[in-house]
Amino acid sequence: MRLSVDGLVVYFPYDYIYPEQYAYMSELKKALDAKGHCLLEMPSGTGKTVTLLSLIVAYMIENPHSVRKLIYCSRTVPEIEKVMEELKKLVEYYEKIDGEHPQITGLVLSSRKNMCIHPEVSTQREGKIVDGKCHSLTASYVRDKHNDDETVPVCSFYEEFNIDGKESVIPYGVYNLDDLKQYGRKRNWCPYFLARFAVCIERKPLKFCAERLASLLRTLEIADLTDFSPIILITHVATLVSTYTKGFTVIVEPFDDKTPTVSNPILYVSCLDSSIAIKPVFDRFQTVVITSGTLSPLDMYPKILNFHPVIMSSFTMTLARPCLLPMIVSKGNDQVAISSKFETRDDNAVIRNYGQLLVEVAANVPDGIVCFFTSYLYLESVVASWYDQGVIDNLQRYKLLFIETQDSAETSFALMYYIKACESGRGAVLLSVARGKVSEGVDFDHHLGRAVLMFGIPYVYTQSRILKARLDYLRDQFQIKENDFLTFDAMRHAAQCVGRAIRGKTDYGIMIFADKRFSRSDKKSKLPKWIQEHLKDSYCNLSTEEGVQIAKRWLRQMAQPFTREDQLGVSLLTLEQLRDLEAKKLAEQNAQEVAML
Repeated sequence: MRLSVDGLVVYFPYDYIYPEQYAYMSELKKALDAKGHCLLEMPSGTGKTVTLLSLIVAYMIENPHSVRKLIYCSRTVPEIEKVMEELKKLVEYYEKIDGEHPQITGLVLSSRKNMCIHPEVSTQREGKIVDGKCHSLTASYVRDKHNDDETVPVCSFYEEFNIDGKESVIPYGVYNLDDLKQYGRKRNWCPYFLARFAVCIERKPLKFCAERLASLLRTLEIADLTDFSPIILITHVATLVSTYTKGFTVIVEPFDDKTPTVSNPILYVSCLDSSIAIKPVFDRFQTVVITSGTLSPLDMYPKILNFHPVIMSSFTMTLARPCLLPMIVSKGNDQVAISSKFETRDDNAVIRNYGQLLVEVAANVPDGIVCFFTSYLYLESVVASWYDQGVIDNLQRYKLLFIETQDSAETSFALMYYIKACESGRGAVLLSVARGKVSEGVDFDHHLGRAVLMFGIPYVYTQSRILKARLDYLRDQFQIKENDFLTFDAMRHAAQCVGRAIRGKTDYGIMIFADKRFSRSDKKSKLPKWIQEHLKDSYCNLSTEEGVQIAKRWLRQMAQPFTREDQLGVSLLTLEQLRDLEAKKLAEQNAQEVAML
């Protein structure tokens, strides 16, 4: 559909739009018009990516001299690939409506490990090794040697790009990682250097001893730097320490976070002030958009990032049915309070009640169930107790059990078989950890996550010396209280974990916060608005049995037929309905202004 957002014609590549998507576009346009930064929170599964791309691409086409480049940053490659797919759909829609391809080029920037097409180097799995081998084939002195002696190996893809690629312009289009590799093979050009050159990005070296070591290694003509990574790391540490007088500290941690009872001293150079890292981004770019489904509370970011956003907005999820069921279970059927706090986390009654809650949920909720614990150590401790208490045996009567570990390969296998169990109809339970791999990069939509349980509040490991130093710094520099920051951080991660279950308005899922402390107002108020508005008072401070009964009634409601027609005009709008809604809002605003006069 083609719609108007405050006078800007926006191409949106779908026949329907959510009310919150239009509201998001309106706020984003205000930020672009003001040439300032913004914070925008919109619920999971409501199409943030396509909404942001549609508005900004339209703005770039309309204002080519004001906004020329969009850099979209994300933590994982799969997330970036999703962005490229949405951008492809948008560009195809422009071509369909206008009859010509828009003059837009979309590229993925990633590491050599993900972009290399050299037949030998690309077989390496470790990023540092790939970087080292690439350098050994592309360094200027290696190429000079090759000119004198053709037996010295160089990268043919880099050589061809250096001869022809820098003078050529990559054709308009959207290129994901596979597309770039395919284009590189076709032209015999290196995709990594092609992408970097196309968007004019050059690495700025660290100064002082880091730069001197790099110069020395070049002088000595050392091609493969893999063996020198430890001393390179030391020079980076020394450079940071000598560059910044504030915001960094040197700390010796006596224990590793993952094994807090085993002595393993490690020297850290820790950044206490995140505003140092983000400042060059704020300074260089006209508008920086920080967006997520779990930003609440928004007012913390301007403090810790030291900037002044022109727009801060949190959008709710308009629903035609209550597809979201958040609950706070604070006690077991024996009325013993459940909590992961240090004083009670090893209490057998608490662990038994957690186990009973999971078994009851597994017995009554279909398909997949994902559970999050506060740490790997706590997960291992609880599972060991559950084996002794017979909880695991009872659980496996209803569903298969899979467990996330600190080994990424084991976790990938567990995740793969968990998905297979859910898709086969057998159902499964996945035990995982907040701040782990599963909590940050995996979506459990539809049958993969009908319920998510958060066992405890995921506070960061508070005995860490680095954390204590950072808390002291935030208190002294930004007047942020220790407990406020810890709670903000913990609740953000809790919301991120439970938000994995809802990935769209046709999806539905149960969110169970299993800790009595979630009932406190200082905790509840820090959840995103779109979760808070569904967390009724009658869903707080429940026992296991009460929570299960509410879930059973709700699941019967969700089992009723639900079609697109049920959403139209409420949570899903046609172009005509959107225009009518906006006209109604405008009339109400005019009426209010007249009344004030």
